[in-house]
Amino acid sequence: MNPASSPPSPQRVVVLGGGIAGLAAAWELSKTEHRDQVESITIYQRGWRLGGKGASSRGAHGRIEEHGLHVWLGYYENAFRLIRECYEELDRPSSDPDAPIRAWTDGFVAASRIGLGEPRDDGWLPWTATFSEDDGTPGAPGATSDAMTVTELVRRAVSLLRDLIGSLPARPSAARPTPPLVLTASAVPPDPPSPAPAAVGQLVRDVTLLALVGALEVAVTGQALTDALGAPDDRLVAPVRASIDAVVDRLRTEIRDRVGDDHGARRLWQVVDLVGATMRGIVADELLTAPDGFAAIDDWDYRDWIAHHGASPDTLDSPLVRGVYDLVFGYEHGDDHRPRFAAGTGLLLSAKLFLDYRGAIFWKMTAGMGEVVFAPLYQVLRARGVRFEFFHRIDALRVSDDGTRIDGIDVGVQARVRGDEPYEPLIRVGGLPCWPASAPDELLEAPAAEDLESFWSTSPAVSTRTLRRGVDFDTAVLAIPVGMHHHVCGELVANPRTPEWRAMTDGLGTVATQAVQLWLTADETTLGAPSAAGTVTGVPGAFHTQASMSHLLAVEQWPPGERPASIVYSCHTLPDVAAPRDDDVGYPARRLDDVRANTIEFLRHGIARTLPGTSVDGDFDWNALFDPGDADGEARLDAQYLRANVDPSDRYVLSLPGTGRLRLRADESGYDNLVLAGDWIDTGLNAGCIESAVMAGVQAANAVVGEPLLRGITGFHLPHHGRAGRRWR
Repeated sequence: MNPASSPPSPQRVVVLGGGIAGLAAAWELSKTEHRDQVESITIYQRGWRLGGKGASSRGAHGRIEEHGLHVWLGYYENAFRLIRECYEELDRPSSDPDAPIRAWTDGFVAASRIGLGEPRDDGWLPWTATFSEDDGTPGAPGATSDAMTVTELVRRAVSLLRDLIGSLPARPSAARPTPPLVLTASAVPPDPPSPAPAAVGQLVRDVTLLALVGALEVAVTGQALTDALGAPDDRLVAPVRASIDAVVDRLRTEIRDRVGDDHGARRLWQVVDLVGATMRGIVADELLTAPDGFAAIDDWDYRDWIAHHGASPDTLDSPLVRGVYDLVFGYEHGDDHRPRFAAGTGLLLSAKLFLDYRGAIFWKMTAGMGEVVFAPLYQVLRARGVRFEFFHRIDALRVSDDGTRIDGIDVGVQARVRGDEPYEPLIRVGGLPCWPASAPDELLEAPAAEDLESFWSTSPAVSTRTLRRGVDFDTAVLAIPVGMHHHVCGELVANPRTPEWRAMTDGLGTVATQAVQLWLTADETTLGAPSAAGTVTGVPGAFHTQASMSHLLAVEQWPPGERPASIVYSCHTLPDVAAPRDDDVGYPARRLDDVRANTIEFLRHGIARTLPGTSVDGDFDWNALFDPGDADGEARLDAQYLRANVDPSDRYVLSLPGTGRLRLRADESGYDNLVLAGDWIDTGLNAGCIESAVMAGVQAANAVVGEPLLRGITGFHLPHHGRAGRRWR
């Protein structure tokens, strides 16, 4: 049954999980407009803080300690709308004027410089791109909620291609406008592009021809013709296919050999080859008129699909394509030799990343995600009357005897708060409300274990309780990641009435991740960083993605004269080993040891490619690591911050080929009083990211109160039809 078909009113709602999806659901449900439908909202969260995979806290000297590298993308319309509304309601200029982050614009800064790495036999070649910024900002009021069609994506791709052409003029004497995008093999992008050699000039002319063919393809097979004829006429489409084939083949046979060692020209060739293969595939697979849009090719792996439509091996291994997989941790079981990413989802995310951003392609936070995002949400939700039950671990959902409802929710109480005062989880660091690095023992009846957030916690619950339907709750929002479902949703997975639960829980892939934060004794320019203040992906070794985070030094609390000079974050997948037993309490520590070993190997043999100044006589200079205790050698690594995200709830949800159909929508739990929220559900943007999680939370709230599922969802997205051709309401 669809939980939105007969919603109880008013409802007592429990939200299970305090990550961004659960908080987004609570945000929507606690709005004034739903007061007649929602009597109460209670969020249950294990441990002492909110945030899930996005949680962060403050450690020694107020240093920020994250689950990993977090940046927001410029197409996150719904996530930015949520955070804008939160800061407006929080009104820190009046309520907390001493806080250094008072508006959302204080919490985010544009990050438009991106680096891609290209491994080569003779080393590692950086490719720096500076993307144009515009006057827009994501999540601004009035953003359109119209669906982006495949035709619109093709049109925007042609526009991007024209921008690329404009950055590399064919004739030295031609007037050169300031290019909106600069691609270069240099560590520092040049101001104006240099005159193009003859080979590149010919390449540009061929690119222009490809752009014209792309424009013709849009004109012939676009929405206007579809509306007029009902479907594109194959007599018209076939010549377009042939034209695209001819242009790409010409580029391959006549241009690629001529670019030689000209890295800029070779990379422009890779862009052209990728766009050409994509256009050819869109036309050949009739995606412009496919009922499911790009989802029609989600059984393909992205690399396999573009290869099938003519992308060269050079393009398949290019930084552009490798970067797509790195961005979504798209490696099955964390194995770099098993890149797997659903083709339709890959096309959608690539198009939104490069063609649908507003303001800037990336936005970095000016403090930890915990204090920029989750502390403000907590403060406003609590002021709205939302109740938070920290130290409450969800152990099991209990199905009713007739198998149609959730009758009970088993909860393990991990700690009891001292006295009658409400538990206050936040601390102040530099005037900013933050989350502490561990449970505050001074507020608890007894000291808490350090591993309360771990599935393998060695601390038994101090008590247990069962929330009862009709007594403690009417409707539950399940916002716990799919990696935990075998542990907390066993009855749902085993219920023969809902076989889709087993299919989803068993079929959706997840991957562990590893992250390291390094505080360094020299600034990145001194260390020779190829993309200062930027983000680089495609780095060889255990950590593919690296970002400068030195701007965070301004909000950390290092003593005068004892401050690091720069900060670098790195992250990637953590390859799976044998599946741990439920009682294997030593598993997290062993995997953290693996991360440490990977970090040492990376520092000794990998990081010199991006920070050459850290190398001395071919080995890592351990004194490059800032250590207040001034330890020797590898022991200085103890002063850094390493994470092994192996907990079932911390594992990143993959978008493997063929698995999109296994995702349930917010209103498809199969139980009358259970709705779903998280980046693991079917949102239409089926990838692990903040935006997908926020969309899921909004959709879950709509399901609870009986609104159309997409009500309030803003920004371009592909029209989605759900499983078995059932359209979104």
